[in-house]
This record gives sequence, C-alpha cells and structure tokens, in this order.
Amino acid sequence: MKGQPVVIKIGGSVLDQLHPDFFQECVQLRQKGCHPVVVHGGGPSINRLQERLGMKPVFREGLRVTDDDDLELVEMVLAGRINKHLVTRLEQVGGEAVGVSGVDRNLIQVRKKSPALGWVGEVEKVNLSFLQVLIRQGWIPVVASIGVDRHGQHYNINADTVAGALARELKAEKMILVTDVPGIRTDTQKTDTVLSHVSVAQVENMVKTGAIHGGMVPKVMAAVSGLQASVQEVVILDGRSPGSLSLYSNKEGAGTRIGLKEEEGYDTVSYLST
Repeated sequence: MKGQPVVIKIGGSVLDQLHPDFFQECVQLRQKGCHPVVVHGGGPSINRLQERLGMKPVFREGLRVTDDDDLELVEMVLAGRINKHLVTRLEQVGGEAVGVSGVDRNLIQVRKKSPALGWVGEVEKVNLSFLQVLIRQGWIPVVASIGVDRHGQHYNINADTVAGALARELKAEKMILVTDVPGIRTDTQKTDTVLSHVSVAQVENMVKTGAIHGGMVPKVMAAVSGLQASVQEVVILDGRSPGSLSLYSNKEGAGTRIGLKEEEGYDTVSYLST
C-alpha cells in the first residue's frame, strides 16, 4: 500500500470500542508512506442524544430520516464532537490530522436522495483537489459524513457511501471498513467463523438471498461500488481486535477481504474475540 491513498471508514458502532492501539496503527500507515484518509459515522451517538432530547430516531431502509432538527443534531455530533475526538486521538500518538466535513471547500457535493428521507444526500461530486492538498501536506484527513448541495443546503450522508465515493475519486488501492464485527459471517449463529475472502459476485448473491442483511448491506455495497471503479481490494475488519489494522497492512490476514475475483470460493477462518 506504500505511496497509495487508503480510505479507512470507522463505523459509529465501534467508535467507543476501538482498541487502544488502533490510532497508533493508523499513524504507522502514514509513517510507512501510505496516505490514510479517515471517514467516520456516528449513528449510535446521534441516537443517544436524540433520545436524551426526547426525539425519536426514524429509519427507512437503513437510512436515518433527517428533518431540520435532526440535521442540526447530526452536524453537532458528527462534525463537532466525534470528528474532533478522532483528530485528537490521532494527534496524541504522533499523527498530523485535520478534521473536516464534506461541507468544507464543497468537499462532498450532493443531491437529495429522496423526499421521504428529508435532508439525506446522495453523493454527486467530490472536490478531489482539496483532498489532495491535505494529503500532499502529509496530513491525515478525518472526514465527517455531511455534504452540501449547490444551493448551500447541508445533508446527512451514509458514511459507507462517503467512504466509497472518496475511494473511487482518489483511486485508492485499498478501502478498509472498520466495524464491531470480525467480518462477514457465513452463519450468524456461529459468531466465531467469518469469510476470509469473497468476490463481488458472491457478495451480490449473498445480499440477494438475505445471507448479508441489515447494517452490513450498505458496507458491502460501498465495497462493490469502489471495486467496480478503481479500488483493488476492500476489507471489513474488527476495530476492537488488537493489531487488526497492522495485520491487514502486513498481509497477514484479518477480517473479510472483498475482491473482484473469486479465491477458492467461500473460505472461512476462525476468529476468537479478545
């Protein structure tokens, strides 16, 4: 991965459970000559704050319905608290990080996805030159998944979608989806066994049959979108596990790798939670 942009998406469900070494591993990628770009969600934190304020989270097809009040809260949590928390953690271990949202310099330009979803955006364009300036400075961009349309209206965007769009535009070699599960499971009842590798065709079939469902669907579809562009490989790995990012970057195997081609079918590996 040396010399290449690597998009690392940190899921909201794992933010509070990341292994203490995770941020050091991100910084080590930069020190090895890679160019990590971090994208983050924050769904659980948004839910908690909504509930504290007497607001009820509403979802349709896995996406948060976002009205004016919801959007204000989403921006507060994502671009304010979580984004700056991640920047601080990276800086504490020697990284040079800069926190932005998709609104800054029109980084992520969007259109409304559906009137039924309110202020939920679909990515139309990425301001690649702005992102490249940050990367050339040697900084680690930390991107909150908020976008803006041509009229200046802000939007909530699915963070997996943002990661896929940035990976495509950057022509990133790798995209890493950091979650609170060890990868794609062959059987949801057997939590200690995951797929080591699947192809795009296999993923699409598993979504169709329901073998992949729920919150894993937008992750794998973002992976498919990236792979159909220029991304060579996507991996879904467990951010709670010590050394998972280093193991993957050292090609020692971690999580589930998704590629364009099959590798001996649905290989499985054992996983023991720590």
